[in-house]
Amino acid sequence: MQVQVINGDQGTGKTTRLRAIQATLKDQGIETPILIGEHCTTPFFVNQIANRAMAGDKQFLADDCTRFQIQAVMELKARGIHSGIPSDFVVHLVHLVHLVLQA
Repeated sequence: MQVQVINGDQGTGKTTRLRAIQATLKDQGIETPILIGEHCTTPFFVNQIANRAMAGDKQFLADDCTRFQIQAVMELKARGIHSGIPSDFVVHLVHLVHLVLQA
């Protein structure tokens, strides 16, 4: 499993980038919905990844992921072949990072 985390502050183009990935996949005939991470629990989120991978999907897209969800995905990836998720499955996650400006 491969994981791409798109981090950034509000209005930096994270969701636009995720939608561009979705559009590229659609152009290839692959319909891939975008899951909204903050609308689900972390266990449900991880189960969605596993279910889609086992169903034969090759990509997973999620916007507004929590840090707990990202941590859980990284733990799943760390399990390697023991996770049961194919190595060519790609997870794209968007995470809002609030940048703190120093005066």
